[in-house]
Amino acid sequence: MTTVALNTRRRQIPVEVEREILARIDSGGLHICEAELRDTLKWDDRTNGSLLQLLDQLEQEGLIESAIHFRLTKHGHTQLPDGYKPLRRYGTGIPWEVRR
Repeated sequence: MTTVALNTRRRQIPVEVEREILARIDSGGLHICEAELRDTLKWDDRTNGSLLQLLDQLEQEGLIESAIHFRLTKHGHTQLPDGYKPLRRYGTGIPWEVRR
């Protein structure tokens, strides 16, 4: 197995953008996802740059915490065995401890 470390290019985050993102995350609570944040901010990567890289930078600076969520695509579902039935469906909560 090969491991590749990517070093994202750090960029200057305008104060108003950082504050808007932090406020939106705070108002969304622990359960705000990247898609919801992107929609709330009306974020367009082509004009504003990569939101995921910006969120990664905010996390590296210790301003936010994140949890990654995954779901299968239609193609992913086609890769499951015929007759596959999930044993259990889990809730949408994020399994992390809230630090106070």
